[in-house]
Amino acid sequence: MSTILIADDDFISLEVLKAMLSAFPVEVIAVTNGRDAIAQAQAQKPDLLILDYEMGELTGAEVCTELRSQDAFKTTPIIALTGHQSQTELDHCRNAGMDQTIHKPVAPDVLSQLLTTYKLI
Repeated sequence: MSTILIADDDFISLEVLKAMLSAFPVEVIAVTNGRDAIAQAQAQKPDLLILDYEMGELTGAEVCTELRSQDAFKTTPIIALTGHQSQTELDHCRNAGMDQTIHKPVAPDVLSQLLTTYKLI
């Protein structure tokens, strides 16, 4: 079974994403900040990470940059989750090494396509 780590400091967004992912045969690790995302990623080695762009201490892009500097995460798919579509944010995500961006609110078919693309289902 594939493992997906999701990080979002908005409780409702996190719970909705967890609920949508429960429809798929995946294990979900949910955290509410960037520091916990790094710690859990290092401990659990998930198959995919979905990181909210805007979190308190560390943005999703900053978490991605930190993880990409480690050999264990050089090729792990890391997806940005954002409620905005500014070119600046998209550039930060791309420059940090994120593989793609999905936008809030996330539609179930977007998650299905994401999991299929990265061969997790």
